[in-house]
Amino acid sequence: MRKIFLAGSTGSIGKNAVEVAFSYPNKLKITGIAAGHFGAELKGQVIRLKPSYCVLSSRAESDKAKSTLENMVGIETKFLFGEEGLREAIFHGDFDIVLNAISGSAGLMPSYWSLKAGKDLALANKESMVMAGEILNRTAESSKAKIIPVDSEHSALFQCLNCGKKSDVNKLILTASGGPFYGRDKASFKEITPAMALNHPKWKMGKKITVDSSTLANKGLEIIEAYFLFGIDEKYIDVLIHPQAVIHSMVEFKDGSIIAQMGQPDMKGPIGYALSYPRRFHSLMKPLMLADIAFIEFFKPDAEKFPFLRLARQALRIGKSMPAVFCEANEFFVNSFLNERISFNGIAENVEKVMEKYNPSELNDIEDVIAAKRQAAILSRAV
Repeated sequence: MRKIFLAGSTGSIGKNAVEVAFSYPNKLKITGIAAGHFGAELKGQVIRLKPSYCVLSSRAESDKAKSTLENMVGIETKFLFGEEGLREAIFHGDFDIVLNAISGSAGLMPSYWSLKAGKDLALANKESMVMAGEILNRTAESSKAKIIPVDSEHSALFQCLNCGKKSDVNKLILTASGGPFYGRDKASFKEITPAMALNHPKWKMGKKITVDSSTLANKGLEIIEAYFLFGIDEKYIDVLIHPQAVIHSMVEFKDGSIIAQMGQPDMKGPIGYALSYPRRFHSLMKPLMLADIAFIEFFKPDAEKFPFLRLARQALRIGKSMPAVFCEANEFFVNSFLNERISFNGIAENVEKVMEKYNPSELNDIEDVIAAKRQAAILSRAV
């Protein structure tokens, strides 16, 4: 029985993870959860899961959950709040693996604490690896914990890389659906509204990651994440637009072979693989009916339309704390766009301005990453 702490339980990844766990009650048990706010979704999860720990964002949210649920028969959940509550649950809870599905840079410390505590990390929060990849890798090596990717693209690469030695890899190929705008004329990007950006053609996700998919910032972040996860130089990491979204990523080996991982655009697949690795659960997704796929297309992304690909590579080449600042600035300006304070084009334009003003520093420990995050926030507010 694998015991799971699920951070970000009420988001799209979290809800899928709950369904995966209930599909395999003899193999998986979610014994701790964390979410931002108390509402109907979290209430239902506590009643269904009866976790040992439930962590919320604030004392007020925790008190609300506690007053509603703690006297229910069969519920012996300990309700905690804030970063200290998360830290306590991760370090002291009876968990084998932490599935980090928290959105954005708020997921950094749960990733770090999980590895520091020697608990395997199923990573759906790409931002933590982007901001602190070297530190997380060092921490995992020291504690003997494993980092298993949950992002569909990195799960695909993880699976494909099992087909050969790292020394035989020629390049990694990240696929992107292209979001709603890959075929749209650049001149009309200034007309894009938040509602348009949130209308993803293939995936149902949270707001931040959906906007990132529309700007291809998501793919820029994934280039950085792949570099830290797999130790492959960014010049050997390609991106291709693949609108059908049935090939989730590929690995090209030196003999010319390309190994692709295919499947339905359903996050239960990569979630289940991370939680069952090195084995596989059965019947998590509907099989992909190959005969029903009329055609498969690939396009090179337009760098002029999607400058985040260039900015991400630039941040990675500069190194030090620049990827953390790139990540934090993007999150700040995505929120500005969603609140209609800047235009769609303004997201990348402002991130670039922050990067130009920032003087990167060495990252020796997690406190250095936090300091870089703070500096990025200060510069972003000043743009």
